[in-house]
Amino acid sequence: MKQKKITLTMQLILIVAAILLIGDALMGYVMMRQSRESIKTILNERMLDIANSAAALLDGDIMESISPADTGTEEYNSQMERLSAFRDSIELKYIYCINDDGNGKFTFSIDPTILDPAPFGAEVVYTDALYEASLGTPMVDEEPYTDEWGTFYSAYSPVFNSEGKVACIVAVDFSAKWYDDELAKYARVTMINIVSSLIVGIALVAFAMGRVRKRFGELSVEINDLASDIDDITRELQTQTDKTVSEPVVIEPEKKKASTDAIDDIKEISEKIHEVRGHISEYMDHAQRRANSMITALAADYRSVYYVNLDKDEGVCFREHSNIKNGLGEGEHFIFSETFTKYANDYVAESYRPGFLEFISPEVIRKNLESEPIIAFRYLVSRNGVESYEMLRIAGVRRAEDRDDHIVHSIGVGFTDVDMEMRRSLDQSQALSDALQVAEEASKAKTVFLSNMSHEIRTPMNAIIGLDRIALSDPDISEKTKDYLEQIESSANHLLKIINDILDMSRIESGRMTMKNEEFSFIKLLGQINTIIGSQCNDKGLRFESKIVGDVDKYYIGDDMKLKQVIINILGNAVKFTQKDGTVSLVTERTARFDGKSTLTFTMKDTGIGMDEEFIPKIFEPFAQEDASSTNKYGSTGLGMAITKNIVEMMNGKIEVTSKKGEGTTFVVSVTLMDSDRVDTAEDGDEINPQEMVVLVVDDDDFACEHAKLELEKVGIASEIAHSGEEALEMVRLRHARRELYNLILMDWKMPQMDGIETTKKIREIIGDDSAIIILTSFQWDDVLHEALESGVDSFISKPLNSVFILDQFKEALVKKNMENSARIDKVKLEGRRVLLAEDIMVNARIMMKVLDMRKIEVDYAENGKIAVEFFESHPEWYYDAILMDMRMPEMDGLTAAAAIRALDRDDAKKIPIIALTANAFDEDVQRSLQAGLNAHLSKPVEPDIIFETLESLITDHPQN
Repeated sequence: MKQKKITLTMQLILIVAAILLIGDALMGYVMMRQSRESIKTILNERMLDIANSAAALLDGDIMESISPADTGTEEYNSQMERLSAFRDSIELKYIYCINDDGNGKFTFSIDPTILDPAPFGAEVVYTDALYEASLGTPMVDEEPYTDEWGTFYSAYSPVFNSEGKVACIVAVDFSAKWYDDELAKYARVTMINIVSSLIVGIALVAFAMGRVRKRFGELSVEINDLASDIDDITRELQTQTDKTVSEPVVIEPEKKKASTDAIDDIKEISEKIHEVRGHISEYMDHAQRRANSMITALAADYRSVYYVNLDKDEGVCFREHSNIKNGLGEGEHFIFSETFTKYANDYVAESYRPGFLEFISPEVIRKNLESEPIIAFRYLVSRNGVESYEMLRIAGVRRAEDRDDHIVHSIGVGFTDVDMEMRRSLDQSQALSDALQVAEEASKAKTVFLSNMSHEIRTPMNAIIGLDRIALSDPDISEKTKDYLEQIESSANHLLKIINDILDMSRIESGRMTMKNEEFSFIKLLGQINTIIGSQCNDKGLRFESKIVGDVDKYYIGDDMKLKQVIINILGNAVKFTQKDGTVSLVTERTARFDGKSTLTFTMKDTGIGMDEEFIPKIFEPFAQEDASSTNKYGSTGLGMAITKNIVEMMNGKIEVTSKKGEGTTFVVSVTLMDSDRVDTAEDGDEINPQEMVVLVVDDDDFACEHAKLELEKVGIASEIAHSGEEALEMVRLRHARRELYNLILMDWKMPQMDGIETTKKIREIIGDDSAIIILTSFQWDDVLHEALESGVDSFISKPLNSVFILDQFKEALVKKNMENSARIDKVKLEGRRVLLAEDIMVNARIMMKVLDMRKIEVDYAENGKIAVEFFESHPEWYYDAILMDMRMPEMDGLTAAAAIRALDRDDAKKIPIIALTANAFDEDVQRSLQAGLNAHLSKPVEPDIIFETLESLITDHPQN
């Protein structure tokens, strides 16, 4: 039996079927590879989101300073609790913090894992992703690693400090098994889709090919019929041609018509052939599109899938959206920009709509797909009053780098339901945000509370310390009373130290303590420390030794006040805990120098009571006391060493301690300071003479003013007082007009109507940068530090003033301004002189009379201007040598009283010096005072030396003498 031969039609059908099935399989393989990469990208993004969220909860400044010795401290526990709360909220097992120890070495710092935590300082397995995170870029491991806890993929996110540097790294572990299971799960789904697609593709191809075969059979019959017609016509034309050649014949009309009909038949056959070819081409195109639709719609997790040609702004729906009424049907063509814009306007929430419209812009799509294989946008939709979250994902049909022109022309678009995932993520984010807000509010409330309590406590403390020191200055008090007053002073100073320590800890905890970088004299700093500690040792009967080993520079750049605080705090403790005849020593040396910086090491030893070795790790904990009774015995606040350690670490330094019970303690502090290029000049050796200084004190609190004046007197500085910002401006204007500027202005921060910052701004407008201005405050100044410096403030001092540090602070401020010493005024004898004092405030009058009594000056007191005029009239000529006249008094003010005295018809009335005691000195006031006959203006309360110098310069001998 003869074997049936495969026809050409059948060959074509088989070739087309093979091409479709091979294309389906290849596309499935490509989709499989792309799906795996996409799944890895999604998993990595989720892992990074978790790590980034955890990193955002931590305080970089605290994490940067934590060391193994801090385990269990409040700072350590605060960060541990945040990390633990985050771990529990998303049910993680392994989340921890990593420190970069340099040279590719990383160690654990905080690990809240309950069952098997990693020890602080243990080395972490190095990975490339961990290294990238240490440079500031969040990263996920590309390959798994193995440690003692198992095999993991980890996500790493850096935690930055306030300077923008990486403080530590948060790591979140995901087991390699979980990671591979997730990939396998998605791979199985993708494989099932591919196999299903192949089966469906084969069925469709078989069905389609059957239709094609039938159609080809019909076309074959038509073509055979056409071929027979062509043969008949050809033969007929040939017969006609032969006849024409054999014998010339005139074509009759009937034959001519037959020829025309034949030509028409040929044209008709040609048209039929073209029509058949068109049908075949159209059918092949349709079959190819159907095959492409099956290949593209493999992602079963998409609600709808579309193919879009960006160049033509056209698309076709491969899977219709089930939740959209009257939406695009499968196979339906549409205009991309118009259809997707309408979708955004109809369904996308208004807050997400601009982002959605920007995301679907062809320019944005092409730009984003240049670097990413898949791009996505999550948004909120509202349908029938129900809100849910969707994600729009776009991938290039061919990636940009795979094309010659590097431009994406066609894309696949898919819509996915991510409502459950988004809501779960939002709930977790909201919980974290709420917790963070509560923590921030609690921290802010604590700061406000401490600031307010500081002010409320310092205000009466100013009065207590001020009045106590005024009382101690009275030479007539008994020894018993003096002892009581000294105990009051000691207790008040101890309470003030506690307040200062608490505020320092508050500033450190809130990250608001800042470090200055200013040039300072290192030799002077050591001299100041030696003076303070040497005096304390001398009072207690201790030997104090201080020496410098090797070479140190005279000037460095850093925060000298904080460095001084650290050293004095440690040495002060050494003095406190060392018994009589013991030794306290300070050794200073430069241990390293590199790249414009020097490392200075301070070794501080004592032969005091020492500590047990077991207690040494706890010494830097707040309120830590080895012996509870020592608090009462030595007066310790329990915060000094915690503050000291924090300051040292903020200066990028370190502090070490060794001790032995009953033998003593050694502290070693190392800090790095920037080198200074400054060299000594002749001016550097000049000393400021306090007696030649004039300082303006601006404060609305009388007791604060009196105390400030008394503290200034201790170091020999004359002061003037202004009780408000307005009064200060008046006095500054007066001084400026006379070209007698204040050397320094002490400005209270919190004053009614015009605070210290605003007053400083206005003073700077008057005098420019000539006088130094220091803010004097009971509050924390961190919140207004920048604003204060911008307004012209040079420095800050806490109230109440301390005479130990005040002159040094003044010197630094004055040196910055390059102030010149004022001229000395010639003096005359004042003993036995008689002065009339007009003052309506009894406290001020008593203080003034005590001051004048210091030079054996006799004083007559008048309660107001009217009484002062009566006193002057009732006494003979030249009875009084001078008049001290308050300007603001009831019944008759100072100006009116001075004018009345000058108007009297007697010789001494015209010449007697009348000195104004006033707090306001506008130019207009000066002119009125001069017209009224006043000779000088002194601000109240007046520094004794200023009063004496003024009286000495104005009083002259009169005829009576």
